[in-house]
Amino acid sequence: MLACCLASALAARGQQPKVVSAQAQAVSLESERTSLEALSARVRDIASARQTDPHAGKLLERALAETVSAAMERRVSDAISIESLAVTTGSGVTRVTPLAEMARPVPYSGGQLRAVSVRIKGAYLNYQGLRDFVSSFRALPVAVTAFVASERSFELTLTVFGG
Repeated sequence: MLACCLASALAARGQQPKVVSAQAQAVSLESERTSLEALSARVRDIASARQTDPHAGKLLERALAETVSAAMERRVSDAISIESLAVTTGSGVTRVTPLAEMARPVPYSGGQLRAVSVRIKGAYLNYQGLRDFVSSFRALPVAVTAFVASERSFELTLTVFGG
């Protein structure tokens, strides 16, 4: 009865009623769902590629070089005297080893992210200079994992991350 009323209303407007089988409608909806899922996957891929993290995809070697360079550049302006700066293994042992062997995989990164530790020992002239020196590493892909300061000397351990 409803179908007759709809067909009459469409005929009165000069339009032909379109009869679509349930099976054809299901195929059309399935096709639309598939294309929406594909579009959604593309959007996720693009969004993940446009991460706001400027360090995403940075090589460990480059991240380490930038960290060492920042430490050496900032020491003068922050009144820091660096006695030693060494890349260490996770256990803290300093040794002559290729970086690829020293780097350890970061858990839950699927092997995409590696890390090494850098130990900096030195002395500082004033507390503000020491704070500024440590703060200067914020712009780099590093984490402060240990810090000890006493009687104008300090020991700082950074974990440097990279791909």
